[in-house]
Amino acid sequence: MNNGYLLIRAVRGPLMLMALGGLMALHRFYEVSFYKTWPALLILLGVMKLLERLAMRPTGPATPEGGTGMGPFA
Repeated sequence: MNNGYLLIRAVRGPLMLMALGGLMALHRFYEVSFYKTWPALLILLGVMKLLERLAMRPTGPATPEGGTGMGPFA
């Protein structure tokens, strides 16, 4: 596994907790209803999972256009 994937995975939990705390603070101090803002947590989780997937991509050389990268017997 590469370092980018591990970094994203390591910060996912703390970022979710900070986002939850921020939404709760908005609910408490600025009368922004948490019940209307909680989907932001799902969006953040989705973005973090997408970044993990992108970080897991192999960075090897690209195959020629139209090729499968499996040699002449593909």
